[in-house]
Amino acid sequence: MKKIVFILVGIAISCLFTSKIVNAQDIHFSQFYASPMSLNPSQTGFFDGNWRFTNNYRTQWSAIGIPYKTISAGFDKPFKLTKDSDIGLGVFFVNDKSGSSMLTVNKLFLSANYMRKIDQIHQIGVGLQVGYIVKSFSLDGLTVPSQYNETSGVFDPELPNNITTWDENINYPDINFGVSYKGDFGKLKPFGGLAIFHINSPEESFLRTEDNLPMRVVIHGGVEYPLKDNIILKPHLLTMYHKRAGDWIIGSQAYYLLDEGNLIEKAFGGFEMRTALNTFDALIFTGGVSVYGFDVGLSYDINVSKLSQATNNRGAFEISIVYKDLSRTLTQVALPCDRY
Repeated sequence: MKKIVFILVGIAISCLFTSKIVNAQDIHFSQFYASPMSLNPSQTGFFDGNWRFTNNYRTQWSAIGIPYKTISAGFDKPFKLTKDSDIGLGVFFVNDKSGSSMLTVNKLFLSANYMRKIDQIHQIGVGLQVGYIVKSFSLDGLTVPSQYNETSGVFDPELPNNITTWDENINYPDINFGVSYKGDFGKLKPFGGLAIFHINSPEESFLRTEDNLPMRVVIHGGVEYPLKDNIILKPHLLTMYHKRAGDWIIGSQAYYLLDEGNLIEKAFGGFEMRTALNTFDALIFTGGVSVYGFDVGLSYDINVSKLSQATNNRGAFEISIVYKDLSRTLTQVALPCDRY
């Protein structure tokens, strides 16, 4: 087990020191922990329960034009293989629409994850995700350099764009891979993972030129620690690297457990900050409740980057819904016997 941990730490450190840090490119959520299969393929089925449903919605940049909107939905379930191993299977869908170009992205993934208990403390998962991506956009509402009118000093959409070779629709397969870890040291319960997206480097270009999508590396982790019997603290972090782009989210969630019988089972809230190390991007405030097994979370990103002058500090709004069906498998059954 120590060897596995050293390898994962080595990979993480090498990723941190070999990536340049600017702004992230791929679709992502501020409530990344509420979208497990988009975070890491090895999170598929990597939970205590019978099955899980997730739903996420994000809208961003409504203050400066047509907003970016992302919606996702996922379903996953673990299946018992042996006493110490399970397999998780899941399906995950994402729809994203961006700005005035009406860039639309639809992603459908199938996920599989092999999970194994090393001992009573350590558990690991190794997951693979295979999917298909469909992208489309429209030149309507866009202007390009050739449409700049030197007389008026503005871009004129009536001028020719001089783009002759292009496609409005492209599609390609996509393959992602990840590993996850969970530990149980009594009160201290660490967790984390490493994922690599686009490992097949699919070709992605609307202009019919050779342009391959680079791999994206994700490192995430945290720890669960009970402050009191009914208060749980979960500090966590996420870092992503995509070619020369990078993104960090650092923060914590706190959970307050209510007495049994209450309509609200628990309440939670948190604070994170998103940064690229050389510049702060956003402050993220999160809150939510658990009702009848549904974890409903709301978050808002306050934009504090140089773009804040145009956005008036308005960033992104998110809603997440996670439902876990608790396991109904009995680990031990005792039957009374009148004879004895």
